[in-house]
Amino acid sequence: MFVVPRRVVAVGLVVLLLGGGIASLPVAATTDHGAVTDDDGLAAGVGENCTYRSDTAPNRRGATVETVQSSTGTAEANSSVIRTRSADTHRRQPREQGGDIATTAAGMETGTAISGTAQTSDGDVIQQTQTYARVPEQPGEVAVTLTYEVPDRVVDLETHVPAAATVTETDGFERVNESVYEWEEPTDTATISYHINPNRTIEKSGPEGAEGRYLSVDTGEWALLTRSQTPTRWRYTGRDPVRYNRTLRTAGPGAAGEEIVYLGEVATFEETAHNQTFTLAVPERATMTASPISVLDSMANASNALRVGDRDEQVFVVAAPSGAVSWGVEGYQIGDADMWVQSRQSLDVANNVWLHEYVHSRQAYETTGKTRWTVEGWATYYAAVLTLEQNRIGFDEFQAQLAAGGRPVYSDVRLTDRTSWTNDANYWKGALVAGRTDVHIRSATGRNQTLQRVFQSLNGYRDPVTQSQLLAEIESASDPSVRDATATETETAAAVTMWNVTTHRRLFGSIPARIGYSLPPVDRADAYRADSLYRSDTPVGGSEPIRLATNETLAVDAVVENAGGEAGAYNVSLAVNETVVDAKQGQIEPGVRTEVEVTHTFAAPGRYVVSVDGDTVTVVVTEPAVASVTDVTASPREVKQGDRVDVTATVANDNDIPGTATVEFRRNDVVFAEQRLYLSPQVTTTVTRTVTLDERGERGTVSLSVGDGRTTTTVDVVVSTETAAPPSTPSPTEMPTDKRTTAGEGDGFTAIIAGLAVLLAALIARQRRS
Repeated sequence: MFVVPRRVVAVGLVVLLLGGGIASLPVAATTDHGAVTDDDGLAAGVGENCTYRSDTAPNRRGATVETVQSSTGTAEANSSVIRTRSADTHRRQPREQGGDIATTAAGMETGTAISGTAQTSDGDVIQQTQTYARVPEQPGEVAVTLTYEVPDRVVDLETHVPAAATVTETDGFERVNESVYEWEEPTDTATISYHINPNRTIEKSGPEGAEGRYLSVDTGEWALLTRSQTPTRWRYTGRDPVRYNRTLRTAGPGAAGEEIVYLGEVATFEETAHNQTFTLAVPERATMTASPISVLDSMANASNALRVGDRDEQVFVVAAPSGAVSWGVEGYQIGDADMWVQSRQSLDVANNVWLHEYVHSRQAYETTGKTRWTVEGWATYYAAVLTLEQNRIGFDEFQAQLAAGGRPVYSDVRLTDRTSWTNDANYWKGALVAGRTDVHIRSATGRNQTLQRVFQSLNGYRDPVTQSQLLAEIESASDPSVRDATATETETAAAVTMWNVTTHRRLFGSIPARIGYSLPPVDRADAYRADSLYRSDTPVGGSEPIRLATNETLAVDAVVENAGGEAGAYNVSLAVNETVVDAKQGQIEPGVRTEVEVTHTFAAPGRYVVSVDGDTVTVVVTEPAVASVTDVTASPREVKQGDRVDVTATVANDNDIPGTATVEFRRNDVVFAEQRLYLSPQVTTTVTRTVTLDERGERGTVSLSVGDGRTTTTVDVVVSTETAAPPSTPSPTEMPTDKRTTAGEGDGFTAIIAGLAVLLAALIARQRRS
């Protein structure tokens, strides 16, 4: 199968694309950062069989479909910085020739089909929509309507249509040359309509090959094709990027992924498992050998078994009608996870094309000429071993499939030398060597590690994997003896043989540890927490992007799961912009799913992609917001000289990010207290300071104020000319008692009244006697 890669470009080569072709690239097209080279840096050769696949994006699960390339140049216009970005600029070609494609399919409908990921509201987005329709009166032609919705900050935009396309109508675009069109700025929505010939053929052989030649076709009654590549460049103002989102639709019955479009009556089936949604489109014209549900179940099972990272959220599969046309391949995979497989392919064979194409969707790494064999060799091996583990075949069939790689026809093949490949050696001998490496690793580690550990490590590489790096990863997963064995079996023409059933039962009998890593769902707010001066272990998830202030630490509860049958060691790492910043190790029992906290402190503002084993979440870091003093009170408002006054400031952070403020308390514009505050988002607090009004002999109105560096709020206090009475203290001769005597109450008062009554009675008696 041909495989079209991620992030690969053959610079300077003009080719005809599967979706129609391209005559030239936009001015802002990027240079090749991922072209296939040999280990000496020379361009690798051409000539691969069976499946195409193509990708671009290092951040494969972002909200926008396309990764855009930003030029370093800027220009000044009307005192605004103008920046340039571009998308879809790489040519889709077989993997060894370079290529580029966007990310995952996200939507699928019967009738009118729609693809594309949900776009976040963070920032402006150019929305491109490609709508495909059959042209029944013109078999061999498909109509495409290319629509752009352009935000206000874009100052100019240009796009390319396929060089061989026939443009039928434009609205809001002006033609520059045969394939380049420039957006007419006054319009927010602009369209280009054109026809393409989708028929593409290939000369083909190999285990995934077919007798015919077609890769894509329009029969007049239905069509199966890949999308048009439409390189787009735009310039915009402002600091925040204007991003790009692409969606595929069908006008009328059909199904669309991110790269593959089927036009015609179709039924769709869907299954979600292990953080992947599998969509299988079965055309009315297709006859299935395996049931649609069993195909989805098999892929979901393989998803669980392959703990190698790079799980695409959406997998889109079309069951291409077998026998309707002369297909050139049995299976075809393009983009991150779009594929078609001939509908009559069986699940119950060692050469399981359904799983072969799925394994390709899990290969995120790029290769050099010396490691190119792993692309098809590993896919062939894993398709067979996964089918065996699903009990769809017996060991004899599995053994026969891999043993074919040891036939005499491959006796002169060196897998690191592409010129020595004969009879699709990369498939057959490559699969056998892959299996033997797996056996060696299992044996050296007591089944604690497998080839999946190496697979997973390679998926984390940003640059093409060299032979020395491949061998180093094998040694890291096992020991030097396994490295040496693999070097011999790949770098020389040494004979390789298939292992027997006894060895297989010993090393594969029970499923070894299969440890996978992922990020928790972003809508789980408490799985993402921030710790800083502003807040302590506070949930910050719930939506994307996650927003932090500088110098805040993000803690993430990374998910670690062992889907195997034995305990194993895990090593979960947190990466920021593809650089590992934290890692945790430990042991995990079989069948266990746990969470391990990994952290990183963001010192500088910026937009970051945080990832765990291919799962990503966007984090936006900014300088802290400025909190404000919103109110000031004083208590009491009327005092005497020497009295104390409490001054209370209300400070609010009404922003969605943490904020800070330095609060100054002043008396008659002279600072008497100061405090630095750190506030969480959407938080209001108060701070109080006390001042004594006796130091300067204030009289009349005293101005007390609080400022935050931007505004000052004042409150007046009236100070009388009287001096506040000092607090009373007991006289040295006073003897405090348990009961205090006060006027009108107490035992002393009662005695006096009684005495006066006696004296009064005596006087009255005397007066009466006289």
